[in-house]
Amino acid sequence: MPSTAEKKRIVTHFLARCNAYAKERIEHYRGQLSVGDAMDALAIQDKIGHWSAYQAFNEHTIEELAADTLDDWFES
Repeated sequence: MPSTAEKKRIVTHFLARCNAYAKERIEHYRGQLSVGDAMDALAIQDKIGHWSAYQAFNEHTIEELAADTLDDWFES
């Protein structure tokens, strides 16, 4: 059975990959801002906000994993 440290490493790696994907989505939507009309821009800004919140949540979780705050989540 993997150790708590190994489980945390796996989850941290997964969250880092999620954040890389979120960054790509944010950049994609920012690129669309210049081509749409005002209503499109509002919808795109909303999507950027959602992806940014997702990315911030993941970063917070990664910090908590590093600080051992969530260790009890990995106990059987």
